[in-house]
Amino acid sequence: PAEFAKIKAAHILETVGFEKEKSMSILSKWQDELSGGERHRVALAQVLIKEPNIVVLDEPTGTMDPVTRIIVTNSILKARDELDQTFVIISHDMDFVLDVCDKASLMRGGKLLSTGTPEEIVAELTGEEKADMIKDH
Repeated sequence: PAEFAKIKAAHILETVGFEKEKSMSILSKWQDELSGGERHRVALAQVLIKEPNIVVLDEPTGTMDPVTRIIVTNSILKARDELDQTFVIISHDMDFVLDVCDKASLMRGGKLLSTGTPEEIVAELTGEEKADMIKDH
C-alpha cells in the first residue's frame, strides 16, 4: 500500500505540472522548502488525489504573481484534461476565467443573472466591473 500511495502521489504531482523526477523529490520536502508556485500545485494535487467528483476553487489566483498564475492555470487545464476533472471556479479574475473556463456565470448582489461562454459573460460586465476585473486580456 505504501508503494502504491507513492506512485499515485507522484502521478498526481506530474498531472499538476511537475516533471517525473521533481515529483518524486517533492514527496520528501516540507512546505517551507517549496516555492510559491510549487505550494499552489501541491495544494491542488492534495485535492485531486482524493478523486472528488467536483473541485471547487475559490479565487484560485487571488494572491499569485503573474508567473505562478500561468503555472497554476496550466496545471488546472492539464488536470481537467488528463483526469477528466470538473472544476467550479469562483473568481473575479476575468483573465483567468477566459483562459480556463468553458462556461461562466455572472452574479450581482448575490443573484445569478446569466450563464454562457466566458466571452459572453465578460461582454455583460459594466465598464466599472471590467476595469476592476480585467487586467491585460
